[in-house]
Amino acid sequence: MFAAYMHSIREAVNKRMALVLIGLAVLFALILFFFITIRTVPTGESVIFLGPHPLGPAAIAVPAAQSEEVKVTGTLWLFLAIFAAVPLLVSALEKGWVELTLTKGVARWKILLGCYFSGLTLYAATLCVAMLPTAIYLWAKTGVGIKPLLIGILIETFGFASLMSLAAFASLARTGAALPIMIAVFVDILAPFLANRQQTFFALITSDTWRGVFNWVYKILPKPSELMNASTRFIQYGSTGGWFPFWTTGIFVVVLLGMTMWLLERKSL
Repeated sequence: MFAAYMHSIREAVNKRMALVLIGLAVLFALILFFFITIRTVPTGESVIFLGPHPLGPAAIAVPAAQSEEVKVTGTLWLFLAIFAAVPLLVSALEKGWVELTLTKGVARWKILLGCYFSGLTLYAATLCVAMLPTAIYLWAKTGVGIKPLLIGILIETFGFASLMSLAAFASLARTGAALPIMIAVFVDILAPFLANRQQTFFALITSDTWRGVFNWVYKILPKPSELMNASTRFIQYGSTGGWFPFWTTGIFVVVLLGMTMWLLERKSL
């Protein structure tokens, strides 16, 4: 599995996908670094400024600024990473490479998981490159630590992992990267509408049967939008606001990846 993981990482670098994501992350980090400043007001208190605009005392402003960073980067990088990471899953099942790998006695599920985790690594690494430099600078200047931000990044990566599990399942069709990408993006767009179905779907649908269908679809599908909200809430307040999105998404990932690996072992390649 480690060999498949390293192969996918090298492939992402060779195809410039990883380099583009990291380059954008570095650019984002530089913009943040030059726009966020720390000034001492006459009261002796350290105040964070975003450009000319004061954000407030460091103890409040740093977590608030970091949560906004996670919202921006989490949404932007999620879409970019889907387009960069899903082809890694698809290429692992392409003709030529897969036959060469399987003749060496490598289990198919190891190839799948290696590519899967390489996509998660790519996503988490670019989030860290985008946000940690400024966070470490503020930590050194204000004493506000980076642990909540690191946990927030892990939560964001968990949400991305749920979309990658959908892409892994769709990649079994071996029709290229378009279908897995479309499914992952569709579920990510649909998730906030399902989470707020009382104000979206239920405002238009009065049938109890169809409302029940939407309720079950919400319970079954992963919840990346709610995980992003949990991430920002934890950074600001130290609480996720509930564990329902976590355990339901976790069950979804385990079940879908298990089905994918089982079908992959039985599939004629």
